Amino acid sequence: MNESYQNNQSNAYTVNNYFRQETMGKEAEKNEETILTRQMKKQFSFFAPASLLYSLFYAFCLYRNASGITYPFFVAGTLCYFFLSMKKLGVPYKKDSLFYVISILLLGISNCCTDSPQLLRMNKLGIFLLSFILILHTVYYDDEWNLPKYLGAILRTIGKTIACLFSPFIDLTSFYDAQKQKKGAKKDYILYIIIGISVSVPLLIVTTLLLCSADVVFRSMIDKLLYLKISFTDIFRIVLMVTTVFFVSYALLTALCKKNIPEETAEKKTGEPIIAITVTGILSVIYLLFSFVQIFYLFIGNMKLPEGYTYSAYARQGFFQLLVVCLINLMIVLACLCFFKDHLILKVILTVISGCTFVMILSSALRMFMYIATYRLTFLRVFVIWSLAVIFLLMAGITIYIYFQRFPLFFYSIVVVTVFYIALSFIHPDYWIARYNLNPSVRLSNLVTDMDPEKFNNGYYLSTLSADAAPVLLDENHNPYYRSDDADMPYWMDDYCYRIDTKTRHMGIRNFNFSLNYAKNKGKF
Repeated sequence: MNESYQNNQSNAYTVNNYFRQETMGKEAEKNEETILTRQMKKQFSFFAPASLLYSLFYAFCLYRNASGITYPFFVAGTLCYFFLSMKKLGVPYKKDSLFYVISILLLGISNCCTDSPQLLRMNKLGIFLLSFILILHTVYYDDEWNLPKYLGAILRTIGKTIACLFSPFIDLTSFYDAQKQKKGAKKDYILYIIIGISVSVPLLIVTTLLLCSADVVFRSMIDKLLYLKISFTDIFRIVLMVTTVFFVSYALLTALCKKNIPEETAEKKTGEPIIAITVTGILSVIYLLFSFVQIFYLFIGNMKLPEGYTYSAYARQGFFQLLVVCLINLMIVLACLCFFKDHLILKVILTVISGCTFVMILSSALRMFMYIATYRLTFLRVFVIWSLAVIFLLMAGITIYIYFQRFPLFFYSIVVVTVFYIALSFIHPDYWIARYNLNPSVRLSNLVTDMDPEKFNNGYYLSTLSADAAPVLLDENHNPYYRSDDADMPYWMDDYCYRIDTKTRHMGIRNFNFSLNYAKNKGKF
């Protein structure tokens, strides 16, 4: 750890050290009263309005809008809300949090640049996990934390947040009592402003609805500006969303202030290594035999196959099974390193298992490439190739960790998965799937009318791709089945054009999406 980072950590945890001294004793443990919770209660006039504004901002950005241009603004606003809250609590920013901040922002940008439902789901999961890691990294001293510790801390923080859902009422009471006890102090109108805002927000929504019903021009203007099909159902959902986000965001800050997660990592390497040596030793024998078969049958291909098997049929099977085995091996090696005492023989066996895992990864990748060459690309097949590349790098890091336990394995793993996923998200797999499947060198002669299952399903699969594939599917130079005049197009292209037209028909300011906009202009819908 370099000198500048040590200085940063020293400054960052002055509050934490004070907290440790304060919370000694049964009474402190019972009340979970820390310097941070007291600061939050004293500054209720800041945190309550900030949480309310954040909840309104959340609803504006995300209500009925899962992939619009407001998503990166929502992500940036969430980061600003968190770091501003931490600053008010006296918890300083850590310089090494920059990686998480940039990654979260990039995933937010990716959300408004893609129409792929798979990528949108994974983007949101990535934002959620990275945000929680950033939050815990900011509040706690986590240099010695590993993956199980982080997962436990995330679950524990979520549980504590649920337990603190009614903390705004408790803090409001404390704040109000404190204000009443101040003698000769100026009147604080913040509390009354909070009450006024709480009443005005639902009233504003109701009156806006009534005005929209009264004047069609006003309604059209509001619809065009916000793209909100206003109804009483929407009112209920918006109010529910704002209320939920307010309580959850405030409760999360309260849970973090309680700091009920021990920062120290207990030594868990107490397992008898003979057990691990026995289990892994037996597995390594079968893995070595399997690796031998892969090298001489698949990689070199100079040994006789079982009767009835062709080399291509042998190669085009088993990649999913091998992917699962690679994941199992990764978890086995990690478990042995985390829970069993160090032993030279165990390290050697784990190295053997790691080496055999590399062989399995290469075998699975080769089989998948051969399968793709015959049956084309799908998102799942692209994801398998991506997963194998990530597992390969993770296994390489674990192999280093076997002998050099000061290697930052957790941060290395986070960087590998995050960087590779951001790359996957921005390259738009649907584009490359469409381009590969329609490439003349691999495209079958009759994509639509031939009733061979693989030929028939390829056209159907292309029709299910997102707007990310529009630069290929809506281009006559790449797709011979597309006609800009809608004449003589196969049914699957008609389905694709109709679906894109439907999705882009009501695209406004809030839900503007770059991928959908490109498809709209390309297809001239």
